[in-house]
Amino acid sequence: MAIANVFGRHADPRLVEGITRDDGSQCGAQSITPFGPYDYSDQPAPFWLDYISDTGDGWDATYTVAYHAAQGKLTLSTSGAGDAGTDGILTERGSILVFGGDEVYPAASLEAYETRLILPFEHAFPKQDATGSLRLNPHVFAVPGNHDWYDSLVSFTRLFCSRGSFAGWEAPQQRSYFALKLPKSWWLIGTDLQLGNDIDGPQHAFFERLEKQIGPDESIILCHAEPNWINEKIYPDEYAYRSIRELEALFGDRVKLFLAGDYHHYSRHENGGGVQKIVAGGGGAFLHLTHGHDDTVLEGNEGDGPFYCRKKFPPRSHSWWLAWTNLFLFPIRNWPFGFATAPAYAVTASALITPDTQVSSVTDLLPHVVQRLSWEPFSLFWVVAIATGVVFFTDTSKLWYRWTAGLIHAFSHITAAVLLGGVIAAMLRAWLAEFRPEWLPWQPPLAALATAVAGYMVGPLVLALYLTLSLNVFRHHRDDTSSALRNPHYKNFLRLCITPSGELTIYPVGIRRVASRFGASDGSTHSRLHPLNGTRPFLIEDPIVIKPQQGTCSSRTVRQAGSCNR
Repeated sequence: MAIANVFGRHADPRLVEGITRDDGSQCGAQSITPFGPYDYSDQPAPFWLDYISDTGDGWDATYTVAYHAAQGKLTLSTSGAGDAGTDGILTERGSILVFGGDEVYPAASLEAYETRLILPFEHAFPKQDATGSLRLNPHVFAVPGNHDWYDSLVSFTRLFCSRGSFAGWEAPQQRSYFALKLPKSWWLIGTDLQLGNDIDGPQHAFFERLEKQIGPDESIILCHAEPNWINEKIYPDEYAYRSIRELEALFGDRVKLFLAGDYHHYSRHENGGGVQKIVAGGGGAFLHLTHGHDDTVLEGNEGDGPFYCRKKFPPRSHSWWLAWTNLFLFPIRNWPFGFATAPAYAVTASALITPDTQVSSVTDLLPHVVQRLSWEPFSLFWVVAIATGVVFFTDTSKLWYRWTAGLIHAFSHITAAVLLGGVIAAMLRAWLAEFRPEWLPWQPPLAALATAVAGYMVGPLVLALYLTLSLNVFRHHRDDTSSALRNPHYKNFLRLCITPSGELTIYPVGIRRVASRFGASDGSTHSRLHPLNGTRPFLIEDPIVIKPQQGTCSSRTVRQAGSCNR
């Protein structure tokens, strides 16, 4: 990450790309012009698109999403749980697939893309015969996220920007940003925010030229790699989206739908004018819990008012209970973390108490620790280093909370290490003196080893307790708590349909439990494997309908819009 941030900012490959790309070419039946849109406006309606973001983490979750997205027809259960049955809404596979960012985790490389992204999607939708038909050979476009940028976008460019193919999808994209001219006066625009939430000069110039081609009565779907509308509310001092604000102002109120990933859950905000801002980052990466910082109301423009949260999946209340499971599952799901706390606890105990410590209570141990801090430079250095590191780890933009919570967290670990080390040293010395006096010279290394074993077990529990309380009580450390939880379920993606009347209908597809067992295909689908367990896809909420001219949701959708806890 450090290397990517340094070299990504000082040797931006987007600038080189803007100079070296040619001025036009052909790819299949579609006219490709790097300085113009990819034109699909002559395609018949209804015209379907799929949007999947934050893929390429674990096989089970990624393949489950890829399998359902690759099927020619997909019936979405309306029961809210994906239960078996015949009820549901029939949808079709999109003629265009848009990846919304972070196509691979944790860092981009050719091998990571091959094993974590290409392989599951190739099994879900193998390459078809070259027919030139969008129905049989749909196209794919990809928005790069920060994880795609960790190798300076080299692997992403080779995969998506070389006019090749991706599994059963054709990949006509030539740059890391793009514009699609869709049927019925709709446009889809994908941006490249790089690592610093920045739109570079050539990219901005491209969109300035594009803006002149979009009529005042046409509508835009704007895709970013991360939801700037939420980050600005949560971290106002850390995220500066000046170039994004300029781009959004350039397109103005023609933008009817904002899409983003980065957060691995589903979240929808809506203003009084029916403009939708949707986060749909459930393509395969671990679940991001939906509670934490308050994003119920987000800033909007003066005319249509603020954006209100209408839906989250999973709901906030369910997410809150999921966070508590970290207390029990953290040591199991993150067992290698104990190898970090084990030596840390052993060194801390050795730095603050002497090997021949003989105390009978905690009050007797405290003066001993204070004396060590007063006389031993390494002891003081070690405590300061631990406190500083943990304070730096604390997730907040508020300085007072960072120091308060960070110091409490640090001294919780130090206290646990001292108590464990003191008790173990005293008990071990007493036992050796009585039963194995000849082993007394080995007491210090034996005590350190026993303290390390205890630190392996206790250290993760202290961190699990800190993360759980930080999120559920103080609304901080959502990313750390979520990644520690390692929950593969609650996936989502979007299926969009442009109707013959020009309306855009959004189907939020949810998968409550991903499959963990797969069998060979029975020939009923093109997919090479089919899930043997897991739940059926279902509608996270009722379809959202956007009318391009008025730019508002239908009355049916407005009536059915719920709250964040729905």
